[in-house]
Amino acid sequence: MYFIGIDIGTSTISGVVYNFANKNITTLLSENDSALNPNNDWEKIQNPHRIFLIVEEILNEFCSKFDNIKGIGITGQMHGILYVDKQGNAVSPLYTWEDGRGNLNYKQDLSYANFLSEASGYVVSSGFGLVTHFYNLTNGLVPETAHRICTIMDYIVMKLSGRNIPLIDSTNAASLGFFNLENFDFDREALRKINISATILPEIKLSGSPAGLFKGIFPIYIAIGDNQASFLGSVREMENTFLVNIGTGSQISVYTDRLIKTETFDIRPFPGGGYLLVGAALFGGKSVLLLKTFIEQTLNLFLPGSAKEIDFYAVLNSLDYTAINRQITIHVDPIFAGTRTDSEKRGIISHISGENFTPENLIFGFLKGISNELMDFFRDFPDNIHQNMNNLVGSGNAIRLNPSLHNVIEETFRMKLHIPSHQEEAAFGACLYAIASGHYVSDFREVAKLIQYEINN
Repeated sequence: MYFIGIDIGTSTISGVVYNFANKNITTLLSENDSALNPNNDWEKIQNPHRIFLIVEEILNEFCSKFDNIKGIGITGQMHGILYVDKQGNAVSPLYTWEDGRGNLNYKQDLSYANFLSEASGYVVSSGFGLVTHFYNLTNGLVPETAHRICTIMDYIVMKLSGRNIPLIDSTNAASLGFFNLENFDFDREALRKINISATILPEIKLSGSPAGLFKGIFPIYIAIGDNQASFLGSVREMENTFLVNIGTGSQISVYTDRLIKTETFDIRPFPGGGYLLVGAALFGGKSVLLLKTFIEQTLNLFLPGSAKEIDFYAVLNSLDYTAINRQITIHVDPIFAGTRTDSEKRGIISHISGENFTPENLIFGFLKGISNELMDFFRDFPDNIHQNMNNLVGSGNAIRLNPSLHNVIEETFRMKLHIPSHQEEAAFGACLYAIASGHYVSDFREVAKLIQYEINN
């Protein structure tokens, strides 16, 4: 029997088919080419119907090649929202997690996000779905026919299963903001204080709940957040493992069975119970892309067209990190898009001298900066979390495809970095989620035993 997992990423959409009997994995990747041209630089919007067509195409291909499909799990980019009407049709673009409207000035020198944090008592950031909705409400941008909001993966599940009302689980609901982690529901009193009607919210269901049938045949489950899916698809031993994930952004996550009060980290519900304690950086792997673009622009400035002949990542991974003098490496603080709590902060490149101002040192300064940002979160985890943690797992293509970054992370954390033997960890996690949701294993902990790691990494 087979299980399908889909991950709706910001730049790619990936699908995985898992053969439960022989453990074989088939992967299919598609570019997420749904980006829409914004009217403002701070807008980050995508076309939800285009995303649906890409997902549907992946599923149709899988369903034509594999029989006996027992379940479909969906995950994707958290925090963002779109509006749907009473028939379940999208009546707005997808406002993604990178959307910056919440950082715009609202009143009394407070941004929309900062105002909402002070008014409600919940720490929220630009890109959180209900921050986006509050901005749209304030500025008359909510479509007249809007009936509900939902995440992109909730929308996709709704359309695939033939429903017209979106369902959401706690992993995604919490990512919208103003979510009470003790009773696993939106804080309706807090929403009332900021004049947001709870009637716009999707219906909350338990993680693992069935949503319906794709094509009337294949069971599909309500979606989960990509952070939880990546953890589920990467970590075999939840109680003693840190997970570092580097994609467009970067995150360090650890599982805890207790609710921890903190303003430093995101606390996110985990399927089957418990929470993830998450330190999230906004730029992460995008820092490497920023450096790549800078180097290509420099090449083209002096030798027009020459950048096309250079494979940046091949050069990056050909560098010998062991030969770099760590004492003189350039320092890079890669907060190029600010932080969740301070949108005005910007990156810093420092400790530049006549000795170390070389391309190699700049490259390794960027890689070290990405790793150090995660290490800072690591150091701030509560002592009781540190006591049990002795495994480090890495996920995301930025780690998998860049051995130099892999080496930097191992040196920074002084731990061996284990890499899952399968690619597309979030999509694979959605597969495992479908297996557990269909009760083909006893619970979400049991399904983690299916994870394997690369032997030589």
